[in-house]
Amino acid sequence: MGHTLKHSLLYLACVSALYVSHESQAQDTSEEKEVEVVQVLGIRSSLTGALDNKRSADSVVDSISAEDLGKFPDQNIAESLQRISGVFIDRQSGEGSKITVRGFGPEFNTVRLNNRTIATIETGEVDYFFSDVNLSRAFDFQALAAEVLSGADVVKSPTSDMWEGSLGASVNMRTARPLDSIGFHMSGSAQARYQDLGEEWGPRLSGLVSNTFAEDSMGLLFAVSYEDRKTRLEEHRGGAWSYYNGPTVDSDEVVEFRFPQEMGQSFTIDDRKRLSINSTFQYEPSADMGMTVDALYVDFKRTTTTQGINAPMQFPFFSNVETDENGTATSFVKTFGPVDYRYEEGGGDSETVALGWNGFLYLDNGVSFNADVSWSRATARNDATRIQAAIKDNNPWNDPLEPGSIDDPRAGETSPDFETNIITWENSDVPSWSTSLDLADPANARAHVALTPSIELEDEVFESKFDVGFELDSGAIRGFQTGAFYSDRKKAALPFNSGIYRPSSAEGPFDPGYNSAGTLFSDSNFVAPFDPTDGIQAPWEAINVPNGPRPNMGGRFFSLPSDIFTPISVAGLLSDSGASFPTSFLLTDKDGYCEAVRQGSGNNDVCSSQARPDLARDVQETTYGAYVRLDLDGEFNAFPWTANLGLRYVETDTSASGPSVELIRIDPVDADGATSGLDYVTTERQIVEKKNSYSNLLPSLNAKVSLSDNVDLRGAVAKVITRPNLGDITPNQSFSGLYGLSTRRSNNTDLQPYEAWQYDASLEYYADNGNAFSISLFYKDIETFISESTELVPSGFSHPAFGEVIFRDTTDRNRDGGSIQGYELAGLMYFDFLPGFLSNAGIQANYTFVTGQDDEALASPQNLPLATAPGNGLEGFTPHSYNVVAFYEDDDFSARVSWNWRDQFLVKRAGLAGIAEHFDAYGQLDIGFGYALSENTKITLDVSNLFDENTIRFADVRERVILNEYTGRRFLLGVRSTF
Repeated sequence: MGHTLKHSLLYLACVSALYVSHESQAQDTSEEKEVEVVQVLGIRSSLTGALDNKRSADSVVDSISAEDLGKFPDQNIAESLQRISGVFIDRQSGEGSKITVRGFGPEFNTVRLNNRTIATIETGEVDYFFSDVNLSRAFDFQALAAEVLSGADVVKSPTSDMWEGSLGASVNMRTARPLDSIGFHMSGSAQARYQDLGEEWGPRLSGLVSNTFAEDSMGLLFAVSYEDRKTRLEEHRGGAWSYYNGPTVDSDEVVEFRFPQEMGQSFTIDDRKRLSINSTFQYEPSADMGMTVDALYVDFKRTTTTQGINAPMQFPFFSNVETDENGTATSFVKTFGPVDYRYEEGGGDSETVALGWNGFLYLDNGVSFNADVSWSRATARNDATRIQAAIKDNNPWNDPLEPGSIDDPRAGETSPDFETNIITWENSDVPSWSTSLDLADPANARAHVALTPSIELEDEVFESKFDVGFELDSGAIRGFQTGAFYSDRKKAALPFNSGIYRPSSAEGPFDPGYNSAGTLFSDSNFVAPFDPTDGIQAPWEAINVPNGPRPNMGGRFFSLPSDIFTPISVAGLLSDSGASFPTSFLLTDKDGYCEAVRQGSGNNDVCSSQARPDLARDVQETTYGAYVRLDLDGEFNAFPWTANLGLRYVETDTSASGPSVELIRIDPVDADGATSGLDYVTTERQIVEKKNSYSNLLPSLNAKVSLSDNVDLRGAVAKVITRPNLGDITPNQSFSGLYGLSTRRSNNTDLQPYEAWQYDASLEYYADNGNAFSISLFYKDIETFISESTELVPSGFSHPAFGEVIFRDTTDRNRDGGSIQGYELAGLMYFDFLPGFLSNAGIQANYTFVTGQDDEALASPQNLPLATAPGNGLEGFTPHSYNVVAFYEDDDFSARVSWNWRDQFLVKRAGLAGIAEHFDAYGQLDIGFGYALSENTKITLDVSNLFDENTIRFADVRERVILNEYTGRRFLLGVRSTF
């Protein structure tokens, strides 16, 4: 009771707010339509429009606006949003993809188009082992063209009439409306895109036509954009930094250090084609009634091809080891083990269709009605191929295998030549290394890995909302609004793979468990040797039991035709890193490799895919409820104030299905006469359905006090939620473990949403000439959080050697959260006080500080050797970030220079090898120029990542690099015309 009273008192005492909902936007008066408007286009108009939205909003909001009809400030929506304080972006292939707001990642931020949820699917992304089937809520901004938008609002505190679901912020992207620009308008642009790393050109085209009819009571707008871009990425992967504690090849002395599990250098060609079509019809016979119909179609195609080399480091035969003060290996010599040719191919084709209708009616008695109905659907088929050929020289494993022979040295039949491969390694952001193997000789190539998964994804959303408003004049009460809403979302995934077959069995596909991805041999359970005539020569029962280790062709190295490889030299690969490593190796012909493996194994399904309905997952989420809202205004000691007070009630019902097994019993496994293992006897895998329901009551208060004509004080209090990731609530249970180490892993279908109370306050100054400055404070008290945890629970079974079997039960669980606090500084200044042309310049800047504490982090500290515990920090929270934009604009010429910087931050508390992972600090400089050839035509040049910055992900300490990616510079040269 005391806790509730505390929140209630704070709730009633808070003073401020900022946001314009689509319902209030609809209430344009007829007088506004009759005013002649002189449009100021360009950079200044964009900044002015954003500030107007911010100041007139009724909750805490920041905005961006188009510079002109069909002209967004940046070429990418996410990259425009990062100009807003508190907003950071995640990049894919060097371009903005998803957003983080005040430390909360993409899953915690709702993204809507015209206040409607848009079905979304990530195109071209496949998890090779289906551990993540991509049933995500996160919106990928690369799927939508910036040219179709007129602006976007980032709402940091909600009002009760808004859709719920965000702990970070709600982003509403707005498309252009024909009745907002009376008369005929047409614009078009043609740009050529160039990336210096890949030396590739690609077109980017857009066009928009808008006109009004019937005495400007009807309007129709049609916009289309097309982009074909090809990007080259270059990267180094270090993988997990594993712990070693033992003697080395050259010494019996025990050495303790951490080393990378792999060394891989590669390049990727990412080819994307996107067609977007948007249309809007409006009919407003008077200022008191009207309707709008929106339609959107997006076709997005993506293909990626990755080639390179990778040196697995799992065979720990080290010598000449040097380490630093953190126990990180700085150099060593390693013997034995292959070097792999890496070939990966991915791609996908997605389609998104979205339809929406909105209508409003105002009566003379001050009663208003607003209704909105929308539907959207996104579908995709994503495919992937991963093949690796191993290079081994002067090793018994190279020899053609005879039927019945065993070539596994760990089986004791043969001994490898430990001088076969000598790798000399020196640590850096991109390590320097060399090998004694001839990587450019096709005769040394051996088959190793073949994975060919696919997945079909579908997302469908239906939403409806009905609002009734009443104008009132009762003391401080100026209006009352109430409404009801309904949403139904269905998301489904159907995996594909080739499975594993018994060559001479009528039993059909051998079920390898969830981790199957269309392969032949097990990496962990060494089995039959290969014979080109008879195929597999050992009992299949030894490998790939359900829920067993990930299957692949590891451990089987057999000859391949030389003509499927092409020797190349990529001397420029990662050249900016200064590292020295092999750059002459073999490019692999995928089709030739797959055919050789099919012939060699006798398995015609290699590199093909079959639907796996037994691995399918789908989830349906239905939400419905109602809200009330009071709009208030008045004066306090001669200071005008406005506020809104609301309460939102929402019910959520989920129905999720997915693959699962139930445990029947645990049997002991006898080995060499001793009972030493466990055999988990389970039911057959089947699709099971689980349901869950919960409700939330969400109060909100937003207020603003005008301290003068130029100064506003704002504040807000609200309770907010984010629902669990859709993929995390689908059933999926498995059992594994040996020698008494038993594990049960499952998804939690009963998860409750994340919950938090948030508090905002800001002081804002708006000068008469357009200058603006603000300081904002925010605090979030997270009451309920979700994270994966492992608990020890009784299994209900016993083992003759170990007694009662205790499960390490790993799943997502609700738990206490933590707190997040921070502040934002923002400023916009025009240099109109300077003489001459300098008066056309200006600067916009913001700075964000965020800090957070996880209440449970210190209660369960990590205790790993040669690893630093991440403390109580929260994942994804960047302490410091800032954006600075300098601009110039006159009648003929415009320029913009922007620098965006984000501090180092924690990505995962327990990443690869169980140690914390971080992203290094990253800054990027972008510039843009425009020159008017005539009143209607302008040429433009935009350059992104001018300084060719790279991104680095590392484990625990900066010297342990997991990923180092270079994306190069991007240039856009074009022409734009308006009529």
